[in-house]
Parts: sequence; structure tokens; C-alpha cells
Amino acid sequence: MACYRLLTPTRLILVVLTVCLTSFILFSITDDCTCASIDVLVQKVRNLQEEIRTKDDALTNCKTAKRGGEEGDDAVGDASWDPHVLCILVPHRDRFEELMEFVPYMDKFLSQQMVRHRFVVINQIDAHRFNRASLLNVGFKESRDKCNYIALHDVDLLPRNPAITYHYSNVKDGPYHVSAPELHPKYDYEEFIGGIILMSVEQFDQLNGLSNRFWGWGREDDELYMRIQEAQMKITRPKGITTGRKTFFHIHDKKRRKRDMKRIGNQHRESFHRDRETGLHNVQYNVRSRQQLSINGAKATLLHVKFDCDVEATPWCDDS
Repeated sequence: MACYRLLTPTRLILVVLTVCLTSFILFSITDDCTCASIDVLVQKVRNLQEEIRTKDDALTNCKTAKRGGEEGDDAVGDASWDPHVLCILVPHRDRFEELMEFVPYMDKFLSQQMVRHRFVVINQIDAHRFNRASLLNVGFKESRDKCNYIALHDVDLLPRNPAITYHYSNVKDGPYHVSAPELHPKYDYEEFIGGIILMSVEQFDQLNGLSNRFWGWGREDDELYMRIQEAQMKITRPKGITTGRKTFFHIHDKKRRKRDMKRIGNQHRESFHRDRETGLHNVQYNVRSRQQLSINGAKATLLHVKFDCDVEATPWCDDS
């Protein structure tokens, strides 16, 4: 929607007063102040009042439609935007360089698709090993009232093909795996649902989120796949994408940020089991602080989170 230079309400009110005063003088001079002429004047005033309201609404839409609504409002804007709000949940620890690139890039990408969106970055600040699944559970619990659907989104994966869409319509039939095995730069097994996956709030609730038992790197998305299969949800993926493994930028620096691949005790064996004890409903955490970030004009909420660890249930939560 183009934004034109508009008269301010103050200027329009001055116009109204000028018209009224001029008309009154003319009527007085000509001694022709009939009821009919007064009705005409009243109608002119009403028309100008309506013009004020219309142009004020247009100006508001021009300001808010840039991102389908700024962080913290009700995501109002141009009706051509998707009316549903997407919360992008980003699990995070010591990846601020990547975050600085991720937020403005994705803000522009989603705005071009007219997807109303909010970024929620969940930063783990305790001394335990990284727990991606629990961070996503926390992000959902802390933002669910502000969105209609969510993206479980790695911070190092950026879509480069505009044919990759994040619209709400993708999740109507079930979870939508954006970074499909044939498109992901690294992982291509059929059951893979990591990287980026969209779900409605109701779908994530039904699955009870993700397991909280996965400390260190990997396997939590494979357990999520088990939950989806058990719930008999249909997983859909992008179709007709011709860019293959060049569909996404993978900005992870494996030399600077080595993955925590350690398997402590019976962690490896346990990681292949369906976890029926933990999930969204019983994730134990403490939000120590919140920050509102603005990165090149793109806004995000940053949650600093600490976890509790049940060392009897998951003795591998600490690197020892």
C-alpha cells in the first residue's frame, strides 16, 4: 500500500472552520441564510469530518503495515497482511553474532510475505549443558497469548528462496516442516524435522511441547517426531522448490562453536526412547530478566532463562 502525503487533522479542522466562517459571512451579506443553505453547510462539515477520520486511518495503516504491527501492539495494519500472528521462537546461547544477522534478515523476509510476526529469543544463562527443547517450551509458555502459531527456528538457518513461505495456511492440516530433508544444507533423512518447523498453538499444546530430557546437542527433534506420529498429525513440507540444498543459508561457524556431542552415562540409549514424563507442562525454569532488542530497526524480545536439573532423571545435564 502506497503512503501518500496527507493533511494532518489540525490542518483539516482549519479548513472546516474556514469554510464555515466564509459561508456564514456570505450568507449574512446576501441575507440569504435559508434553512436549505444551512443544511448544505452542515453536510459539508460532516463530509470534512469523515475525510479527517479516513485520512487518519490511512496514515495509521501506513505506519503499522511496515511489519504487520510493531512489537508489543496488536499487530494491526493493512488488511492485505496475514491476520494471524507468528511467534518465531529462537533457542539461544552465546550466538549473538548470528542473532544480529538473524533478526533483521528474517524481519525483512517475513515482512515481504506480509506475515505478522514477533521474535522471541530464549537465552540459556545457567551452567548446565544446552537444552534446546526446554528453551522452546519456555518460549512457547511465555508468548503463547500473543500469537496464533509458532516457528521453532534455529538461529543459524536463513531461507534464501522467497518461495519458502511462513503463512498460517501452511499449518492448517498439521505441523509444517520448512527446512525439509531435501532442502536442508546438512540433514536429509526422512524422519528429520529439525531446523525450522511451524505449528499452530493448539498443535504444540496437544503434543505437550518437547521433551526436557535432552541436554547437549541433538536428538530432541527426533523425539518430537515420535510425538507427532503418535498424535497422528500430518507433517507437510514445501513443494515445488527447485533450489535444493541452496534453499537456506547455514551461518553456523563449526570451528568457533563446536557442538556438544558428548554422551554421558546411558544418555545415548535413553535419547532414542519416547519420553512420556516431561514436556511443556512440567518444564522447570526461571526467567531472570527480559530485554527488548532493536537490531537495525527489527524488534525482538530476549528472555534470559535458568533451568533446574533433576540429576537423578538426567545425570547428563552437566558436563562431568
